[in-house]
Amino acid sequence: MAPISEQESLARGNSVARAAAATFEKSAQWDVSAPLGPGSLTWEHFGDLRSFLLLGRAGTLQNMHPVLDTALRQHSNFFADPMDRFRRSVEPILSMIYAADPERRAEVVRDFHKPIKGTADDGARYHALDPDVYWWTHVTFYESIIATQEIFGKPFTEEQKRQIVAEGMSWWRLYGMSERPAFGTYEDFQRYWAHMLRDVLGRNFTTDFSRDIHRKKIPAPPFLPKWIWPLLRYPVMALGGWVTSGSMPPEAREILGWRWTRLDAAGFAVFRRAVRVGWLLLPRKQRYISVSWQGMERVRRQAATVGA
Repeated sequence: MAPISEQESLARGNSVARAAAATFEKSAQWDVSAPLGPGSLTWEHFGDLRSFLLLGRAGTLQNMHPVLDTALRQHSNFFADPMDRFRRSVEPILSMIYAADPERRAEVVRDFHKPIKGTADDGARYHALDPDVYWWTHVTFYESIIATQEIFGKPFTEEQKRQIVAEGMSWWRLYGMSERPAFGTYEDFQRYWAHMLRDVLGRNFTTDFSRDIHRKKIPAPPFLPKWIWPLLRYPVMALGGWVTSGSMPPEAREILGWRWTRLDAAGFAVFRRAVRVGWLLLPRKQRYISVSWQGMERVRRQAATVGA
């Protein structure tokens, strides 16, 4: 499949102006929330090590939005060093949940996006802090908690999914942004997710780059010796792309034109089982990303001190 150009993307209707016009009407019962912090489902699951396997999925879903595609092309080093973007993003985002000062961490994440604005290919103005755009990115974060357990863990019950969405509303309020696009009900989430796939998201230059990333000579991750990366780059990135394809919602995969065969599906089922079993064999500390484990340990130490 030949890479899509900005002009072809516009011809398909994947424009910033079209995305802005595709409004979503939330229900009158939208204002539902549930507390974050220790004891919440977000606290227990957002830092799950298996969520690293879905970074490509979350990033691709985000980048299917025309504004995010445009912002990356105009402002980001993503195409020169994709791993750097993930490295710089993961810890600040996790810190909003696991740090002792979540409001300040959320302010840092929000303000990082203030200078990201400009004019899109269709002439429309855009800003990364447009509440509708930022809300989509936010939804992909808490949806990835549900997806991680659905694909690689024990799937959530409907009641747990409702709680995750309600906690997502409390998480959004940490940013101090407009609640105009926001909601905390699972029914609104389901309708919104379908709306985005149907009316807003599309194939574009950035998603095509991500599809072919295993063929790009991207820099080595900082934790690997540079000499070994040329040997690992293709198999590691190809596996990552395959996992991203397999974990994507089928509707998104169809929009992107990504091929997924019965053989792929059978292999992915085996991979999923292997991840589930492997995760259970890990010591509890190793089941979590370090930032999240540090936050959990801090809370446990505080509780022990109070109870002493």
